[in-house]
Amino acid sequence: MWWKYKLDHITKSNIMKSILIIKKNLFLLFCIVFVIKSTVYGDDKHIIKDYFHFAGIKFEIIKNGQSNRRLVWIHGDEKTAELLIRKHIKNNNGTAYLIDNVEREVVINGFIIDPNRIFTNDGVKQNIIKLNNNISKLELNKTIELINEDRNEFFKRISPPEGGLLIALHNNIREYSIENEIPLSTKVSLKNNNHPDHHNFFICTNPDDYNLLKESPFNVVLQDKQIENDDGSLSWFALRKNIRFINIETRLGHLNTQSKMLDYINKNLY
Repeated sequence: MWWKYKLDHITKSNIMKSILIIKKNLFLLFCIVFVIKSTVYGDDKHIIKDYFHFAGIKFEIIKNGQSNRRLVWIHGDEKTAELLIRKHIKNNNGTAYLIDNVEREVVINGFIIDPNRIFTNDGVKQNIIKLNNNISKLELNKTIELINEDRNEFFKRISPPEGGLLIALHNNIREYSIENEIPLSTKVSLKNNNHPDHHNFFICTNPDDYNLLKESPFNVVLQDKQIENDDGSLSWFALRKNIRFINIETRLGHLNTQSKMLDYINKNLY
């Protein structure tokens, strides 16, 4: 029948058009991915890459030129921070240390632990017990000992030279905000304490850095006095070791804000 032939012809024609549209969209998607990759990662010919391990945790090292700035990304699920560090180190001198992990927690000696709770024995103990209900005292002590063996070497590796700056980048997705840090701080500068801006803030351990950061449009706290029973995070360990430390904390996905905060540090802190 002529109408059947015409219907078949129209159907085939529509299928071919659909295939062409899909091909065009796939090509467009490929181009977009290529542009993004080129923008973020760029030409790596001038970048030196290496790896090292801490208590079985693998870290990637990315070095660009000579600088007394060190950047650390330690939580594998905080992807905004990772994206920013990789983009930043492409265009700026410095050395970055990035954890090779996709989750917040890592596994050490067969047990789950937050990698930002490993910088004191108490922090390790409290976090392992919290995340591993069935751990024995013997296994707990072995895990603490394993971390102890590598901790100082790890910190020595990521520490900047004298007068340099150690910068950690973090993202939050839960209720954590600057309000959690105020009771632990000696000075506070609040520019915006409303949601979501109270999730975006600096933590610093050096009073001179605080005085410069409080002139920024961002929230900042100074934590230059050691507290009892700290949580084993890198910031308190850096303070104990007398290293200038700044944490850039933002809401997950707030890449533009975190980028502006890092830019402010680069332009105003020497």
